[in-house]
Amino acid sequence: MAKCSIVIDLGFGDAGKGLTTSFLASHKPKETLVIRFSGGHQIGHTVKNEELSHTFSNFGSGTLQGIPTYYSEHTTLFPPAILEEGNYLNKYQPKLYFNPLAMVTTIYDIAYNRAIEKQQRHGSCGLGFGTTIARNKEDVYFYANDLQFASIIKQRLNSIRVYYTKLILNQPKSVQDYFEKELKNYDEAYYIETCLAIQKFYRLEGLSTLASSYSDFIFEGSQGILLDTQHGFYPHTTWSNTTSKNAIQLIKKHLGNHVEIAIYYVTRCYQTRHGNGPMANTESVTLENNEHETNVTNEFQGEFRVKALDSELLNYALSCDAIYHEELKTTKNLIITCLDQLSEFSSSDLLQKIKTNFNTVYGSYSPMSQFIKKISE
Repeated sequence: MAKCSIVIDLGFGDAGKGLTTSFLASHKPKETLVIRFSGGHQIGHTVKNEELSHTFSNFGSGTLQGIPTYYSEHTTLFPPAILEEGNYLNKYQPKLYFNPLAMVTTIYDIAYNRAIEKQQRHGSCGLGFGTTIARNKEDVYFYANDLQFASIIKQRLNSIRVYYTKLILNQPKSVQDYFEKELKNYDEAYYIETCLAIQKFYRLEGLSTLASSYSDFIFEGSQGILLDTQHGFYPHTTWSNTTSKNAIQLIKKHLGNHVEIAIYYVTRCYQTRHGNGPMANTESVTLENNEHETNVTNEFQGEFRVKALDSELLNYALSCDAIYHEELKTTKNLIITCLDQLSEFSSSDLLQKIKTNFNTVYGSYSPMSQFIKKISE
């Protein structure tokens, strides 16, 4: 019987999904496949081992353990970033599988995203994730399947250029100027070169075909439930289902009914938010041992903010996710990260306020997955 572990962030992201994925991947690495079921190259999942601390964007968080990553049709890809990160991780023999309908991001998607973000200030990463999905919804496609053919890549880029040339005309002059500024140094020939060069890292494959080669499947989520396109707080949401919705659909479609499903909900022991948008108005916190925080203020996302946890938001997120697997038999687990950063935090006090019953509660006291331990069962 296949084992499926789904890693979900209960907040606004940045809770420790990469850390959790690495922890789960260490159990049976030779039998494991990591599956990306939402998001794209805009994620930043930090994994640390004895020799390296790396923030994964294009490869799954089991890569340091030799585990391949599958990108589903719900995800996006950016070839230049794949090539750069793949070459950096070369000693670990990074390997990707792409669903042929995974969506490809271009520099035009990124330029338009950044230009619009300068006007709207929604808190985007500025990496073209949302604009890629929006473009595909407008029937202007570019898929992983196209990456095999140089002439098709050129045609896709022509179509996408025309699409944005028309779209940008409806924007203020300042947005048009920023769009052109972003494209000023764009080298289309190099982009096409990267599309072809990344073939050394991936293979086009459907999940049903891969299913027979693995027994453990780790579904590595992106961002957090409170940013979900359906359950987050508009307009500060992502263009993705960050609940278990997509993962459950993939399991039903490709892995069948005879599977064990375990959901690992992840939260820091304090509330975080990277960029604009609402947070719960809880008390301030004073953190320790956080000198190596990887989520820093940047031009597009904005400030990285922290507050005390809000149990109502956690209960809301859990209730949203339950919608998508209420008819299935699942085990539910909680992982509380960054416990070494907030000495005043009490896990027992928090659990008394949470309405969900967890099979196991884990605590993380370090950026390294071997320091995750059980708090209660």
